[in-house]
Amino acid sequence: MRIDCDLRGRRFSLLIFAFFLISFFIPYAKANDGFEIHELAQGVWVHSGTIGDFAPENQGDLSNLGFVIGERCVAVIDTGGSKRVGMALLNAIRSKTKLPVCFVIATHMHPDHLLGHAAFLPEHPQFVASATQARALNIRKAGYLARQKSTLGELLAEGTEVIVSDHPITATERLDLGGRELVIQSWRTAHTDNDLTIQDSLTHTLFTGDLLFVEHLPVVDGSIKGWLKILPDLMALAQISGQPVPVVPGHGPDSLQKGIQQFEAEHTYLLRVASEVRVALKAQQTLQQAVSSTTLPDGWKLTELYHRRNVTAAFAELEWED
Repeated sequence: MRIDCDLRGRRFSLLIFAFFLISFFIPYAKANDGFEIHELAQGVWVHSGTIGDFAPENQGDLSNLGFVIGERCVAVIDTGGSKRVGMALLNAIRSKTKLPVCFVIATHMHPDHLLGHAAFLPEHPQFVASATQARALNIRKAGYLARQKSTLGELLAEGTEVIVSDHPITATERLDLGGRELVIQSWRTAHTDNDLTIQDSLTHTLFTGDLLFVEHLPVVDGSIKGWLKILPDLMALAQISGQPVPVVPGHGPDSLQKGIQQFEAEHTYLLRVASEVRVALKAQQTLQQAVSSTTLPDGWKLTELYHRRNVTAAFAELEWED
């Protein structure tokens, strides 16, 4: 009888242990479920995020992420909108290489691109960002974390931190991965005031961050005039000797051939916004009148979410131009 009770007790203990074990691992399995990567060029891997807004069903997986494998180490380019997305990215890296992660690069300050950084803390990388990003992040980080928790919920937001760069980029710098370098370039205020591009020296693959949107409507959080000014320089990076290079936008499908056309589509949209706002200002319309009279553009996703916001940002900037 005593033996039977002991056996039942052990079985119960094993069931409890199994329950906690499953409860612990299921969230991480869900974070990795459907997390796909593809090799866009030799040693250059890309994950395509969902085109949408923060929601529990996407866990903050909204932006394109990537990693580049050198002979010495790995560089990560953006980490997603939660620690769970960052963990899924780290697991994907480990499925391809055991080399250490030496650099984690944030293309700019927005939370869907860098709230996964905390997953890489155990790797002890250098966290790379524009020199102007730290100030912008310190102002916004409390709001970023609060919004993430309110949209994803506490469980999915658990463990997320805002990691400030310890390797600031002021102009152009080369990061050595062994056998290949990444050219990191800082830009004038455009999408934000802390945009970086990353270009691989071996395959010429260009990671644009949110200086290029594909399908997802471009979002102005910096300067529409500055963005329009640098687009010709960005287009020049998207080709070598007249031939297109692989291009990874911040959002939307990457491309081996269509980078120039995608930049041109973005240019057309931004130019339209600037032109319509200038017409409204010349007609002495108020901001409310300019916003309410605008028509949503065709051919883009999330126009309801961002187009009127872009008009507002452009109005505030162009109102003071000569």
